[in-house]
Parts: sequence; C-alpha cells; structure tokens
Amino acid sequence: EKRGSVRASLVFIGLTILSFFYQGIGQGYVVNPTGSTSTLWSQAISVLVPLFLFVLANWCLTTLFEGEGSFKDIFIASSYSLIPLTLFIVPATLASNWVSLSEVQLVDLLVGIAFVWTIMLLFFGTMITHDYPLFKNLITILGTILAMAFIVFLVLLFGMLLSKLVSLATNIVTEIQYRA
Repeated sequence: EKRGSVRASLVFIGLTILSFFYQGIGQGYVVNPTGSTSTLWSQAISVLVPLFLFVLANWCLTTLFEGEGSFKDIFIASSYSLIPLTLFIVPATLASNWVSLSEVQLVDLLVGIAFVWTIMLLFFGTMITHDYPLFKNLITILGTILAMAFIVFLVLLFGMLLSKLVSLATNIVTEIQYRA
C-alpha cells in the first residue's frame, strides 16, 4: 500500500550487513575463542544472496499463483523484515564481550529471537503483500524455498558448464599451438 520505500529498504539491508560484520569482528572471547573474523564482503554476500534469491523466487512463483505484489513490493517487505536482526545482533555482540561461559546461552537466545522474528515478519509480510490466506501463503513459502534451491542448482549447473566450455576452448588453443 505504498507504505515503504526502496531507499529505506536499502538502508535496512546495509544496516543488517553492518550488524553481521560487527558480529563477525566484535564477539568476545567466550563466544569466539579462535578469534576468527569475517570480511564486509563475505557478510554482504551472505545477506544479499539469500535475500535476492527469496525475492526472485517468490516473485516468480506468485506471478503464477495470482499474487498481488510486484517485485518492488516483495523486495520492500523482505528487506523491512530484516530490522529485528539489526536490533538484536548488535546488543548480543556487545553483550558477548561481558558474559561468562554460563551466560552465552542468553546471547544465543537473543540472536535466535531475532531470526524467529525475522522469519515471522517475512512470512506475514509475504501474506499481506500478496493478499493470500494463511494456508495458501504457507504453500507459497514452501514453493519459494524449493524455487530458491532450483535457482541455485541452475546457477551451479550453468557455472560448471561454462567452466567446461572454457576448459575445452583452452585445450583446443593449446593443442593448435602445440601442433603448429
């Protein structure tokens, strides 16, 4: 209903990426004893790829099942559902620097609540965006997950095929240079 904007969606996605990056570099020793860190690039990929896959798969599926939402509407609803991750991961990361080993479960609980809340917002946001009843939305979400897996399969298949094609062309050029 034109209540969200793409600009705000991009801000929320950026904040989510920064939250996960801060979690990767700012966790305390009790939670991260090996001291492993992550890069901003890897966190951006880990947020953007599943989000884009969900939006694309949901849009493809709901155009077949009479969904009312456009690609833009699905993108806005999906990115707005990431807000709880930002709200809970940053305090959980800050708390991980001061908790003892027996209190680590509370930090994990905060992160778990954020993910459950995000999934619920994603589910109900999809339901409202497409004006689906509960059961049809459940079927659509399950179909979206299957479509996401299918898209990943196609991308991997195409990548391997392209790799084999490049290898074949390289071998042909090498053989021609060897014979000449």
